Order: sequence, then C-alpha cells, then structure tokens
Amino acid sequence: MSPLPTTGRIVRYHGKHGLHAIRAAIVTADVHTLDPEGVAVGAVPKLDSEFHVHLWVFTPGQLGGFHEFNVRPGTEPGTWHWPERT
Repeated sequence: MSPLPTTGRIVRYHGKHGLHAIRAAIVTADVHTLDPEGVAVGAVPKLDSEFHVHLWVFTPGQLGGFHEFNVRPGTEPGTWHWPERT
C-alpha cells in the first residue's frame, strides 16, 4: 500500500458496526504528526505502524462524525483505504 497516509488526507473508512457503511474520513494523525507527549500522558493512543492512523469519520446527521483511533489499512470492517479513482 502506498503512498503513506498523512494528516489531512481524505480516506474511506469501512465501519465496524451495523451495516458496515463506507464513509469519508480525514486523517487527524499519522506517525509523523502524532504528539508524543499526548501519547505519554494517555491523552491519545499510539499508532502501531506507519500505515495506522487516527481518523475523524464523517457521518450524515446532527453529530457529524466520530473519532477512530489506530486504524489499520484494509477492506474489512474497522479499516481504512484510499478512495477508488474513477
């Protein structure tokens, strides 16, 4: 999988609950932008690899979205992937 995910990039998140909907998400932290002090004090989870990211997942409705942490790439529920090019 390339390129590496970076903060600010739009990806697709495959939901892990309900209908497993695929939603737009933005990368909120990658291995290069993750705050090590935040990890040290437990304010934010660490990332397991350079391909894992923290996401803000966009949803329709009043809430507008939710956080997902340490998300790995893939196509199964609970993962992210690059949008397909058409």
